[in-house]
Amino acid sequence: MMLIPALDLISGSVVRLAQGDYARQTQYQDRAIDRAMAYEKAGAQVLHLVDLDSARVGGRANLDLIQEICQALSIPVQAGGGVRHERDVEARLKAGVSRVVVGSVLIKTPETFMQWLSDFGPDALVAGLDVKAEGQGDQKRFIPQAAGWTEPGEADLMALLERLLPAGLVHVLCTDISRDGMMEGSANDLYRQLVARYPKLLIQASGGIGSSADLEATAITGVAGCIVGRALLEGTVPLSDIARFNRPADHPSGTVR
Repeated sequence: MMLIPALDLISGSVVRLAQGDYARQTQYQDRAIDRAMAYEKAGAQVLHLVDLDSARVGGRANLDLIQEICQALSIPVQAGGGVRHERDVEARLKAGVSRVVVGSVLIKTPETFMQWLSDFGPDALVAGLDVKAEGQGDQKRFIPQAAGWTEPGEADLMALLERLLPAGLVHVLCTDISRDGMMEGSANDLYRQLVARYPKLLIQASGGIGSSADLEATAITGVAGCIVGRALLEGTVPLSDIARFNRPADHPSGTVR
């Protein structure tokens, strides 16, 4: 499993939100580019960026900063937030982003995302699926959420993936909303299900990592990568763990990189 450091950006600053709530925001003093370079120096093979301003209102609020980070690093950068139109994908790729994370569009209009997979290629896009659990036991379902987690999708997670797979989907970033930013462990039962059911997908786990032990538990699920934000910023996961978890498992579809 590969540890993928993450930086969330608001007005050019590094922040973290608790469970996606903009009112529960922690701002860090680190310059985003300095932190990004520190992650690369520590052994990161991929960096994950989220433009939270654009995620909320659309547009390209932090795109200049994202481009600056891409130019400063020698590793690939994947970035999401505010991707509403084809031109938004194009702008991010032109800025140097290697893979663009798409969320609300693919939940609301999967056919649009499927066309983008054809137009840009499966390795240029990541299905960003933030999910909310509903039901219990055998009736438990995970519902993807759009528009800043305020609008549930019509299909559950598994049904949506089944629809996207024939279009060439490879990269999936899945976040259990209830765990995001909480540092209480990942949704490992969900990730085990996804890895077992879709062995050709490169699954990135996200949300809940608070310690090295959490990383080890998530690695056992077989996911290709794990996004880590707050725990690295606050030191509960040491920088040395980046080098320890800097290679994806062998995978028939390729690598996270």
